[in-house]
Amino acid sequence: MTGYKKDFLDGFVLPMPGFSPVLEESVLKNSSLAEGLYAHYVNYSVITNKEKRSPILSALNIDQNKIISTRRHDKWLIDSRIGADFQLNNDYYRSNPWDRGHLARRSSASWGNSTREAQRASNETFYYSNASLQHRNFNQDEWLALEDWVLDLALDKDGKISSFSGPIYGDFTRTISPNGRDLAQIPSAFFKVVCFVNKETDNLDVRAFLMYQDREAVADKYTKRTISNFQIYQVTVSEIEEKTGLEFDNSIYEYNPLLYRENEEAKEKLKITEFPERIEIDGSVDIQDKETPRIYVADEEVDVFIIAALVNPEGVERDNEWISIVNLSNEVVSLDGWSLWDHKRKKLQLNTLFDENSLSLLPGQSLVVNPVVPLLLSNAGGTITLFDEKDQRIDRVKYVKAQAKIEGQPVIFNNRGEKTKTDAAKGNGRSRTAGDVPLAEA
Repeated sequence: MTGYKKDFLDGFVLPMPGFSPVLEESVLKNSSLAEGLYAHYVNYSVITNKEKRSPILSALNIDQNKIISTRRHDKWLIDSRIGADFQLNNDYYRSNPWDRGHLARRSSASWGNSTREAQRASNETFYYSNASLQHRNFNQDEWLALEDWVLDLALDKDGKISSFSGPIYGDFTRTISPNGRDLAQIPSAFFKVVCFVNKETDNLDVRAFLMYQDREAVADKYTKRTISNFQIYQVTVSEIEEKTGLEFDNSIYEYNPLLYRENEEAKEKLKITEFPERIEIDGSVDIQDKETPRIYVADEEVDVFIIAALVNPEGVERDNEWISIVNLSNEVVSLDGWSLWDHKRKKLQLNTLFDENSLSLLPGQSLVVNPVVPLLLSNAGGTITLFDEKDQRIDRVKYVKAQAKIEGQPVIFNNRGEKTKTDAAKGNGRSRTAGDVPLAEA
């Protein structure tokens, strides 16, 4: 079995991560594993946490040029090299909402020089050593949407991608205890670090992501997966290292476009307001590179809010959709040059909808924006963001499919003057998004 290749990306060597002293104690080590640590499979390798009985990390090489569609056999196996005592078998996934979530995705690993090679690689992903407890509404929706983004990545030079994925166990970790079996912890979140050679620069490029398996992520499942269906954070590699105990190669750290430590030059050039950086991603357009100026978040500075939206109106949707904005400050606020955005289409300039030369809101006054074209408020969930004339973010709201299912009933965004404890801890302003909160009972 070839396993993960550290020199897979032409011109760059990306070794498997090391471990902090705390994590080192949990790493499974035995003579049956390569270098005493690694379980190698076709196109990927796994490191096991002997205490959690689950992967610490799965490192996968993807060659987009050699991807071949294969049959899914679904025959999950215990890897004898790791041992049954250090893997969660089907007892933990039977008759409950928890999926055997692939960390090395089957269709991404399914590549080779022939159909036979690709089928073998596909089959090799069905080991419990490559599975982690993922709620079915997360595994088949949020996580899979991110996997789709990686597999369809168009930023790479030659179709080659190296990806590191794994679970994170936080303060609100849930547990599962099948009859007659030891208790097991359920991950609070998952990370993914994606590495490739950028086709524009010929340099290594890195995108690091963090996704929480929380109550909003597992609330429902969408029939059409898009990145806007869930809250994902683009983060620094250092944040993932802090949360996992992994220690990635310095080049992966250096080529991640987000910055962990304060940098005055980058702060001025890229309009970075907080270090370490953590950026909310609601669509591929939000994913940052080294040269993209950041969106300035002015949520705490201007008390204007999105309070409601009619996402699923009766009759013609495009004509009848509306968004309501309110001024909860004690001052008149000029809306000249302000805009709304759905993170997919061209921004809607508010001045274009009204005849007044100057558009303002008095204290306590609200404004209904209708129609919202060119925006489109999807009934499957989405994000709406309000910007001022300087393109600073004034407010941001999210809604899910369940909130839009009743025709003619507006989605109400509650507590619009309050910053949640979760958002406060993360520095995300008043954004009403999912975060590191306890997972709802399934």
